[in-house]
Amino acid sequence: MPEADVDQRRAVALGGRLGCISALRRAGIWGGMDSALHVHVPETSSRLHLAEVIPFGRDPSVARTDKTFWAEPGQPRVHWQKPTRALPGWGSEWLVDPLEALRQAALCLDDEHAIAAIDSAFHRRVLQSGHLDCLFARLPERLSRLRGELDFAADSGPESVVRVRMRRAGFTVEPQMAIPGSSDLDLLINGVVGLDIDSLSWHSGAKQVSYDYSKTLQSFALGLPTLRILPHHIFECWPSTFAAISRLVSDTTELHRLRSRFRRLG
Repeated sequence: MPEADVDQRRAVALGGRLGCISALRRAGIWGGMDSALHVHVPETSSRLHLAEVIPFGRDPSVARTDKTFWAEPGQPRVHWQKPTRALPGWGSEWLVDPLEALRQAALCLDDEHAIAAIDSAFHRRVLQSGHLDCLFARLPERLSRLRGELDFAADSGPESVVRVRMRRAGFTVEPQMAIPGSSDLDLLINGVVGLDIDSLSWHSGAKQVSYDYSKTLQSFALGLPTLRILPHHIFECWPSTFAAISRLVSDTTELHRLRSRFRRLG
């Protein structure tokens, strides 16, 4: 396989195919925070030589480009699965199709990342609305509860994760709130606070940074205080991030209440 990349070689060396979140990332779908290589092998596979699978860095003949879907070196995570019918135009000798990969991911990831992965697959139109019933038909009944928490308007995995966390904490969350004269806010919390979730890959250029600041100023000018956060604030220090969001929502709600009261008195 001289044309194959290192992840493909590692999967084939195990007698399997890229699956689960490794396959999702190849299609531009959110795959959570796990950076290991996920490999699909037939349910009858045995005696897998995991220690012999070539990790990146030990094979100088294989170049690695700067791609977000690359897995980290180390022992892969193996999924023993029954054969499934691949979606037309997807699936290959080294890659499972997105529907099967999403099914595996829903079983492999925790709730919030599974929801984010499903949101991502349908938001990016890798899968179509008709595939949703098929997906949940392939999943255990216990996971049917996730369906009510999906929202395909989510523009990113971190946005889905924050939406799930805030709604589970009792807040009302509207995705992709329109801001006149600017692009949509990622999330609107309780109708009073905007939240935008940035990433260094998409929000680092001078032009984009200037646009982001202008958008925040515009939201404040419209009476909608807005916070900007990074993935770091979601996945590494969420308690303090949640406290800040909650405090701003509380203070803004109280300010609206006082203003309404004064207007009635006047």
